[in-house]
Amino acid sequence: MESEQIEQILKEHIRLCSDMHELFIEEGRIMRTTGSPPDEVFLKQKESFLPVLEKGLEFLQRINEDPTAFPRGLDSLVEEARAQVMKLMLLDRENERLLLKTSLPPKMKQALGKAAAGQVAKAYGKYGTTKAE
Repeated sequence: MESEQIEQILKEHIRLCSDMHELFIEEGRIMRTTGSPPDEVFLKQKESFLPVLEKGLEFLQRINEDPTAFPRGLDSLVEEARAQVMKLMLLDRENERLLLKTSLPPKMKQALGKAAAGQVAKAYGKYGTTKAE
């Protein structure tokens, strides 16, 4: 595979990751502001990325399967692509936590709410401390 083709594939992958990052940011914003999971319209928009992601993965696999040496001049693009993927993974993990939190029944949400000042100390005080003699 030609160096120019590899460069184009990597640039397209970085652009796609950037678009996904914006989508994940929006998903998190929706869950934080509404306190509920994203609606069907947003989920359809997110789902529309799947064919594009699959095509991108196919191109990346083609680069990987090529027995020729990877061109050294593209190291910075590879690092940028890795950084974008790491950002996506972290943001996706955060969104999964938000989704879990927003999907809980109301009573469980209350139970998992923030502890009031002194509440933790009071709870530990109930059980007392034992001293080794």
